[in-house]
Amino acid sequence: MPIIHSMTIATCATIIAFFIALPISFSLSNKRGIYKTIVEIVITLPMVLPPTVIGLVLLNTLGRNSGLGAFLWDRFNFSVIFTLTGAVIATTIVVLPIMYQGVKSAFLTIDQSLIDVAKTLSATPLQRFFRIILPNCWPVMLSGILLSFCRALGEFGATLMVAGYIQNKTDTISTSIYFLIQDGRTQMAVYLAVVNLFIGLVALLVIQLLGKKDVINK
Repeated sequence: MPIIHSMTIATCATIIAFFIALPISFSLSNKRGIYKTIVEIVITLPMVLPPTVIGLVLLNTLGRNSGLGAFLWDRFNFSVIFTLTGAVIATTIVVLPIMYQGVKSAFLTIDQSLIDVAKTLSATPLQRFFRIILPNCWPVMLSGILLSFCRALGEFGATLMVAGYIQNKTDTISTSIYFLIQDGRTQMAVYLAVVNLFIGLVALLVIQLLGKKDVINK
């Protein structure tokens, strides 16, 4: 179950973070000014904060004693605390800075002359985005997505603060390793660590291959 939970949380958090970062990074990639600075500071702030601080903020924001948490519990009998949903929210916040930087870097690799030519050919913004921009930056973008997924897979502090460690319910690879070591079940902890290591190595290998492909294409 920890492996399934970790893969589920990492996948959901990566997808959510991508669709948050995509429009923001695209709209800000070629802009300057105080507005861009403020937005980027807010998005990248979790990168310089301990995950436990993020978890604490979420507990005070989404817990039953908070306004939003009380509303969800009173109206829908639902709480994100000690659930996989809470783990996804916490992990999304943690990986969003990585995702944003990766997607923004991908957009910055686009040759502006290609977009200018598309404009002269009366291509609509959507046509330019899907036919010019995405096809030319997807290797760099995919690298950012994979890095975000690996970071999400290994998330510990914020996930533990918000979702806790409930066997067969909210246990993940990282939290399971921690509590297995405490219980003296080292062999199972090593097994989970090897699984996590293998997934990370595969992702890094794909990133390296994408980087080489991008260099060759240029």
